[in-house]
Amino acid sequence: MALPGYKDVLEIINRFRNREIDFTEFSQWMRGVSTIGYELGYEGDFYVDMDNWLEYIEYYYPDEDRYDLGCSLGVFIEDAIINEPRPLKLPQNNRVIREQFQRK
Repeated sequence: MALPGYKDVLEIINRFRNREIDFTEFSQWMRGVSTIGYELGYEGDFYVDMDNWLEYIEYYYPDEDRYDLGCSLGVFIEDAIINEPRPLKLPQNNRVIREQFQRK
């Protein structure tokens, strides 16, 4: 059973995946999904981590990588909505997480 109230987010992920919206619009929507982390027992500040993840994509990686990196983030959010993993954890095999978060 999927988390209720996130139908619009799933639609935005699909629109980005289908290249109907750009990364900037996708990023604005993804900043609004911070409640997922709190609903799924994320340890830490999910809002800050989501914001950092999006900023890393936007400012640390070349423009040509934004689509793939954004899709990867979308898969993470989509999985959280559909499968409700508890506690929610950042995907350690994700490029941005490996290269930016794990070096802190």
